[in-house]
Amino acid sequence: MEATFTKKFTFIEFLRFVSPAIISMIFISLYTIVDGVFVSLLVGSDALASINITFPIINLIFGISIMFGTGGSALVAINLGENKLKKANEAFSLIFLVASIIGIILGLIGYIFIEDISVILGATDNLLPYCISYGKIISLFAPFFVVKSMLEFFVRTDGNFNFSLLLSIVGGIINIILDYVLIKYFNLGIAGAAIATSLGVFISTLMGFGYFFTKKSKLKFTKTKFNLTLIKNTMLNGSSEMVTELSTGFVTLLFNMLTLKYAGENGVAALTIILYTHFLLVSTYLGFSSGISPLISFNYGAKNEYKLKETFNYSKIFISISSIIIFLLSLILGKYIVRIFVPYSSPVFILAVHGLKLFSIAFLFVGINIFASAMFTAFSNGKVSSIISFARTFFFALVFGFILPYFLGIDGVWLSIPLSEIITTFISIHYIKKYKKQYTI
Repeated sequence: MEATFTKKFTFIEFLRFVSPAIISMIFISLYTIVDGVFVSLLVGSDALASINITFPIINLIFGISIMFGTGGSALVAINLGENKLKKANEAFSLIFLVASIIGIILGLIGYIFIEDISVILGATDNLLPYCISYGKIISLFAPFFVVKSMLEFFVRTDGNFNFSLLLSIVGGIINIILDYVLIKYFNLGIAGAAIATSLGVFISTLMGFGYFFTKKSKLKFTKTKFNLTLIKNTMLNGSSEMVTELSTGFVTLLFNMLTLKYAGENGVAALTIILYTHFLLVSTYLGFSSGISPLISFNYGAKNEYKLKETFNYSKIFISISSIIIFLLSLILGKYIVRIFVPYSSPVFILAVHGLKLFSIAFLFVGINIFASAMFTAFSNGKVSSIISFARTFFFALVFGFILPYFLGIDGVWLSIPLSEIITTFISIHYIKKYKKQYTI
């Protein structure tokens, strides 16, 4: 593992190193989209809209997972870089245990109160039955959703990027196959989609858990004692990712209400399609950032200044090029992606295509913001990481979400996120310059 993380890369070798994490995240977004496609085509646009209503629940579950995954794996990777294997194993084991317990608690709360939660999140009378059916099943499997994503981070921290990719592929294939079978042939509707997603996650979780009992892993489960400081530092360090997920959930709730006001239930369905497309295209940056995080954390712990500068410089090149490519792809392929969900004749199609054109401006700026937040988490600077995440996913999105629709109607909803990303870019650049010497990047 040390040879992998400290090896001098060419830019092509650097891309090969991070590509499994990028492919893994793209694959996750693709099978999430397939989930939505099956629901939209085989159940209906109301069912698709109901999934968007329950997004804040899913955001909370994944927020917990990513908080422990990113925050914990960064601390563990720093320990590995300092050659403190015993301390790394103890930290890994405790973080896994605490996150699992929290996942169980979240699942129980979600299952018991799903109807009340759905109403609070804005479910209409038409959407409520779908929300309850989908939300109950997702809540039952909440502990596995928490553990699965977290394990992927630690598998990459262990240096096995290919196995992390395998976890995503296996879970995705199971999800896609069961989506079709359960919805089409067993006529389970939106419940079939929830079961398919949950079983895919369940199998991937078992595989990820089993990996750490094999000879391939350097990290191992071991006896550990409760360490409040470690858990607090893990949560603080990963708080930016938690902020991102919770903010996304809250902003989604706000946008659902705004689109209901300005475009009705068709507007919520259009918003859902745009968010699916956004997740697909932004997954490149999410995967890239999760791929370089253990590289940064390990070499920060090892005090390898050359490798930190190399990683930062290659990252700048990748973000610059990919931002332009992804922006152009969103403009060129946008209507074809929307068509996968709804027919050309649908009013939802017209709303979604127009909205996506405005929304796509965000892709020019979101890459640097995601990278900057992930980089500071990898350096165990949760404070700066949280400020960047809070700015882009909550504060500015909220401000523009309240102001712009008043003047621009539904277009104001679509433009809120791009403007939020643009302003946050200045904040990201400010902090990168401020800490450039401290972290030798």
